[in-house]
Amino acid sequence: MPAYTFAQTDTTTIRKWYAPDGLTVQFAGNIGMFAAGANYSFSKDKINAELLYGYVPSFDAEESLHLLTLKGIYKPFKKVELGNDFKLTPLRTNLALTYHFRSQFSTSWDNAYPENYYWWISSLRLTGGLGSEISHPLPKNGLFKDITLYGEVGTYDLILTSALKDKTLTGWDIISFSVGLKAGF
Repeated sequence: MPAYTFAQTDTTTIRKWYAPDGLTVQFAGNIGMFAAGANYSFSKDKINAELLYGYVPSFDAEESLHLLTLKGIYKPFKKVELGNDFKLTPLRTNLALTYHFRSQFSTSWDNAYPENYYWWISSLRLTGGLGSEISHPLPKNGLFKDITLYGEVGTYDLILTSALKDKTLTGWDIISFSVGLKAGF
């Protein structure tokens, strides 16, 4: 007898492996002025992976920037209950790889430069950061089960190595701040 003929129905659905566990939007943080994309949760939300599309408006530049970021997030500590169903994650660390879509950025250097003149690839940036988050469950009858607000302080490979060589750069020159919102399914 098929399962759907029983009087009690199971309302839980098994999500396909490729379906995200949430959606993330972020402002700033070296992955675009605005970024949005899918969030995948693993190990009881201790590890997250995000695939984000970032956008930087042109402002005074000739073109706007479009970026694609693969971001890994690790939360080493348990969530702390704050009351009224709020939970604090005291530390979240992240490491990300961002690709810039634009003709001026390349994944290789042409013969115009001597070998090893540039050590970096202009279209790829490695970013990292530290932050914390606060989450709150949402009513069970909606599309999302919880909402999380997070903040991060971060930097990226090129500016960090520049700071090691150029002593005139300060900590404020190499760090960035970001704020984001994640809605979990």
